[in-house]
Amino acid sequence: MPRRQTITYSKPAGGKSSSHAYYLATTSDVIGFYCFDEPKDEGGTPFTVIDRLDRTRLLGAGNKETAKEWAKRLGLTKYVYVRV
Repeated sequence: MPRRQTITYSKPAGGKSSSHAYYLATTSDVIGFYCFDEPKDEGGTPFTVIDRLDRTRLLGAGNKETAKEWAKRLGLTKYVYVRV
């Protein structure tokens, strides 16, 4: 199964693109990953937490700024970024 796309809303400083993707994860001792479609409105996007980093199911952010914006739209207050 092919990997889901990586989305970037803004270019990083210097204009260089990264080959990394950032995934939103829980802050618990056993990390879970937030699984969702691209969030449109703040607090209006449903999500689930899955127990492994499955890049065929998870949407990757192209930079931390995009991941931070998604966390805000999902209504998350505690999360970490996992860069792959």
